[in-house]
Amino acid sequence: MVTGGSVDGLVSGLQTSAVIAQLMQVEAAPQTALKAKVSTQQKVVSSYQSINTKMSGLLSAAKALADPTAWKAASATSSSDSVLATTSPTGNNQSGSVTFRVKQLAAAESRVFSSGSVGATSDSITSSSSISITNTATGETRNLSITDTSLKGVVDAINGSSDLGVKASAIQTAPGKYTLQVTSAQTGAESAFTISGIDGLGADVAATEGSDAILTIGTTNAFDISSSSNTFKGVMDGLTITAKARTGDNDPPVTVNVASDTDGIASKVQAMIDAANAALTEIGTQTKNSSGSVPGGALAGNSSMQQLASSILQTVSGGAGSLGSLKDVGIELTRDGQLTFDKTRFTAALNADPVKTQSYFSATTDTDNDGVKDGLVDKMVAMADKATQLNTGTLAQLITSGNNAITDLNDRISDWDVRLKARQETLQKQFTAMETALGSLKNQSSWLAGQLSSLG
Repeated sequence: MVTGGSVDGLVSGLQTSAVIAQLMQVEAAPQTALKAKVSTQQKVVSSYQSINTKMSGLLSAAKALADPTAWKAASATSSSDSVLATTSPTGNNQSGSVTFRVKQLAAAESRVFSSGSVGATSDSITSSSSISITNTATGETRNLSITDTSLKGVVDAINGSSDLGVKASAIQTAPGKYTLQVTSAQTGAESAFTISGIDGLGADVAATEGSDAILTIGTTNAFDISSSSNTFKGVMDGLTITAKARTGDNDPPVTVNVASDTDGIASKVQAMIDAANAALTEIGTQTKNSSGSVPGGALAGNSSMQQLASSILQTVSGGAGSLGSLKDVGIELTRDGQLTFDKTRFTAALNADPVKTQSYFSATTDTDNDGVKDGLVDKMVAMADKATQLNTGTLAQLITSGNNAITDLNDRISDWDVRLKARQETLQKQFTAMETALGSLKNQSSWLAGQLSSLG
């Protein structure tokens, strides 16, 4: 509401600024009512946004269970610290166990010029302008130009190249004696190579031969499997074994066990149930009716939000199609309109029949022909997505509609600011004019009184 300067009556003695302020309050009543509507509408939009946040959380939790890989989670344990066993976070993970010995770790080919040496790393070790590295497994040869033929220059040139697949070191074999060692950047039997172009250090020999890592599987009819690195993939579906040390002759075999990660899957189910309960609680808070001195929610009695709460509950009460009640996998409704999850019952069902248990959540049937499959997760995802979809979701449309209403009300409030300012200016002019008129009358009265007095 517009307020302004004082025109308190100098002639009339009236507190005209107070009178104008009171009149303006009456004039501003419609604008005050609009401001009250804005405040109410802002609370409504905020309530819709709070519910939308909880429903989005439910959608995310349901989608995490809708991912097929969530049900293939497994954990691996190793009987020895010398072996690290891990499972794939995606794809199939085969349950079971495998027993083996680490027969051999992978090694990188390393060659050294042990028959010759130079007195300092600055001494030349070749008369050639290039060297060649040939992989003996593939026959591929890679060449490197040399501009500095000193031991240090050759080492720097090799290490500065990303194409050779080897690294070099200057080795001190004795005081005042230095030679060259070249080592493959990769491990495995196929890391073997030959060197040509170094003619100042004699012949090179294998300091370490490139070799594969080997696991000996089983004990009675044992067989070997190899890997170019110490990591073995695919021994069992989804299993990765990394050998860190050879199994000693007197050490027991290593056993790796892979089991379904029931705790991890149960945690995802619990997260979805918790998210559903959080959404139900928020809807209940926002739609509750007033009771005595306790005020109601901003959406008290809102039928669309009450229907949304019913939709969440119906995903459980409707069961899982032909499979029947979700109670079989530990999920039930409480009398106060919440969901409960019995982890023990769920775990027992999952261990007894993983495929059937998963079907309670992600089904292959649609018995009621509503376009949504019968699984709990199927229903949760469809229901939460319909409510929260950007622009087209139920909650998104209600939020947009509410914000549009607020914009419209604020525009009307701004229009009233213009009207009230004009009305206040009019009142100020009217009262000013009144004071001017009263002043003139007072002056005339004084003049007449003076004239009459002079006649007496």
